[in-house]
Amino acid sequence: MRDSLVILGEIVKAHGLRGEVKVRSEICDPENFRLPGIRLRAPDGTFESVTVLSYRVQKGAYILRLADFSTIDQVLPRVGWEIVCYGSQLPALPADEYYHFQLIGLPVFNRIGEQLGFLTEIMGNTLQEIYVIRSNPEAKSGSELLLPVVAAYILEIDLEAGRIVVDPDGNGAKMAATDGGADIRE
Repeated sequence: MRDSLVILGEIVKAHGLRGEVKVRSEICDPENFRLPGIRLRAPDGTFESVTVLSYRVQKGAYILRLADFSTIDQVLPRVGWEIVCYGSQLPALPADEYYHFQLIGLPVFNRIGEQLGFLTEIMGNTLQEIYVIRSNPEAKSGSELLLPVVAAYILEIDLEAGRIVVDPDGNGAKMAATDGGADIRE
């Protein structure tokens, strides 16, 4: 999983006339845009190497200045392209912290071992992130469980075993060895 491609953001439009791009991204650390080996992925699956010279935040999005792009005409054809890197290029996180790509798709079990579904999405809100667990991740139908990412609900994340253990009733804080739960990053 660590060597899979990770989407850092998507170019949503050109910004200004000097070749900057506006990027929608959910990443926690914008410095990830400056990692070596960052590439643009076109909708047809082809890649183009790129270097991010600078970035800034503007109205909830990132404005990136890319090397070798100095006009709006150079960046307009790349609207809709994704900015990607390999998971192995991302900085290592402290223990009990995870990137979203490491968690999405993992099976989710309750504390007695029954599989509840798969983690399909991680939503943000003002207090904490929310895990979206679906019994059938391929279809819009089926049951859906929303759990806040706090110790009372998220009991264990085991990347080696490839599983997440939760307590849907929120009684896990009484059983958890630590408080505060895991710190999740994108």
